[in-house]
Amino acid sequence: MLNPKLLPPPTQTEPSKLAVWADQSGAPYLVKYQPDGSTTFTPLETALAQAQRQSTTPTERVTTDRDPLNVFLLGLVVVLGFVLGGYCLGFLAGAAGQRVVVVPRSPVCDIHRSSFLFWSSENKECN
Repeated sequence: MLNPKLLPPPTQTEPSKLAVWADQSGAPYLVKYQPDGSTTFTPLETALAQAQRQSTTPTERVTTDRDPLNVFLLGLVVVLGFVLGGYCLGFLAGAAGQRVVVVPRSPVCDIHRSSFLFWSSENKECN
């Protein structure tokens, strides 16, 4: 009778390079088929420990913190973009014939004086 812990051989058309087998005592092994035709048996616990050790190697940490110089340069580019955009918009508006002329003038003021006995007042209204 066959051992129930023994895994059956793989039934694939193309043989896999990795397989899991158990011996007569039920201990699992990772089986690696090498390209030269040889086969290596590694206890499954050892293979899993090696795989976990390889996966816990320190990787490069990605942070969202920005370098202060990068933040300053980015802000400078944004401010220059707004200034140059305003100049460009003004140039295009002038090229389209839309001109705005500001003529300074002195305000027109009316002075109202009133007096009653010893009391006098003066109101100034400017437009």
